[in-house]
Amino acid sequence: MSRLASIQRAASSPARIPFIIIVVAVAALAVWFLWPSPVEFPMDDTYIHFVYAQNLVEHRTLMFNSPSETGVGTTSLLWVSLIAGGWALGVPMALTTKALGLASLAVVGVAVYLLLSPAWKSLPALITALLIVLSGHMIWFALSGMETVMFLALALLALLAYRSEHWVWLGVLLGLLPLTRPEGLALAAAIGVVELWRHKRLTRGLLIAAGLCLILCAPWFAYLLWRTGHILPTSGLGRQATIQLGLSLVLERSGALAVLGRIPGLIYVSLWIVYLFEFVLGGMALPPPHISIGGQVGNANYTVSVWAIVGLVTVIVPLLWRAGRKVAAHPKWPGWIQDEARRPLIVFLIWLILHNLSYIFFLPIPGTASRYGAINHLALWLGLTWGLLSFVGSRRWLWLAAGLALIATANTMYWNDVYDANLDHMQRVRIRSAALLRERFLAEQCAAFDIGALRYYSRRPLVDLGGLIDPALGEWFRAGELDRYLMERGVTCVFLPGRAGAVSEGWFDFAAYMGLGTSPLFSTCQLEVIEIDYDRWLLGYLPTNNYQASVTVYRLTPGEPASAGGAILPCP
Repeated sequence: MSRLASIQRAASSPARIPFIIIVVAVAALAVWFLWPSPVEFPMDDTYIHFVYAQNLVEHRTLMFNSPSETGVGTTSLLWVSLIAGGWALGVPMALTTKALGLASLAVVGVAVYLLLSPAWKSLPALITALLIVLSGHMIWFALSGMETVMFLALALLALLAYRSEHWVWLGVLLGLLPLTRPEGLALAAAIGVVELWRHKRLTRGLLIAAGLCLILCAPWFAYLLWRTGHILPTSGLGRQATIQLGLSLVLERSGALAVLGRIPGLIYVSLWIVYLFEFVLGGMALPPPHISIGGQVGNANYTVSVWAIVGLVTVIVPLLWRAGRKVAAHPKWPGWIQDEARRPLIVFLIWLILHNLSYIFFLPIPGTASRYGAINHLALWLGLTWGLLSFVGSRRWLWLAAGLALIATANTMYWNDVYDANLDHMQRVRIRSAALLRERFLAEQCAAFDIGALRYYSRRPLVDLGGLIDPALGEWFRAGELDRYLMERGVTCVFLPGRAGAVSEGWFDFAAYMGLGTSPLFSTCQLEVIEIDYDRWLLGYLPTNNYQASVTVYRLTPGEPASAGGAILPCP
């Protein structure tokens, strides 16, 4: 019996101790993170999914405000459908969402274990799986209310189906991936490349999988093209426009980043290297003393622990260097493509490259808490563990293992604090803003940049200023006529992140860019500022880039030109 067959037989036997360990570890970590606020979510986008799910059940239509809207503001049809299914059965959306996220995280751990066991043996595979599922980012992703971890779970299950040559299951899983996130097609492409390399022809199994994949996901892309005129959801296109603006403004303010920005792809790679060091490998999580790197990254609040630099030099770099050398110098690695146990790892490597290339060209940032590149977190922990395995028997092994365990523990503890700060902001700023919208603006048309929690908790329509719902917003955005856009839609109140005249809370001043203080079409006054403690905001903001410390509410008075000088004064 082959080694792989032995592993598969063990997985089906009563002795599933590694699976139990992984599931219990995920559950225990979830309890820690969820205390003391188990209901809310750290991301505004989660509530966009909730609104779509609610409307899908109540109106049988995929809509945010009304059935007549053109845009589609959700990237994940499958995620919305699952939440809607739970809601239709009477299950609270918060419960459905967190249960799906945690179940997906457990599946990720089990799938990583099963993928690695044939090549690495059971104990190293289990340690790697635990490092992944217990990392701060992965539990944050699982509890964020977003589809991130389910996307990884489906992809890893697809790799298991591919390894076993279960072509029907592979086709189904690959078809569900683009319904979770459009870039899921990259895994299908990676499998296609490896199969063509392996057989030098199209096999029956590959054709079956490809056919099922297309049957499942092609109608979704056809629907998007018919409804919006684009093959991608409006939310993705709106995010792209916003990110391009934000990056251009950040590059203008930072000399070091501006140099990197001249070379396509280099800014993306640089952002990821800095992000992983700062927020995964101990840069912010390890204790003082800290060194400021604000001048290099364009934000004075970024610092690096001296101990993280020590860990980088003595632990992280040696482990990744050894793992990289093993990949590059291994004389038999091209033969892995014929090896049943190692072939999925080749597919994973190609998928990793294709996934990151898609973001380099379309959306060159890590995303909120780096969720756009969650696969990179898998690759990082795989590389670190593989490097550690190569030191077994060496005197340095104990130091490296202890150092890696310390960094991983600090990372998870840090992200628990980040998660709490995120929920604190959601409750004190976003949900309070929604209460204000519901109570004081019943008869007015209001607009907002962050529309999720506002729309969900206020239970009333909003004009979207982030380009997530209206495909036409981008044209107004590029023409610099957002003030006219507001007037044509009868907007008299605006909810914007951050304070007018300040960029200390984010990438740019939203009010100034929209011309609220300079428009000849209306006058603007500041009605209210809802905010959280600045240091508390920084704790949650720096690793997530998720929100500003405040939400400012503006009153627009049509027909009265802006005051001289462009200053926005408090409303009388």
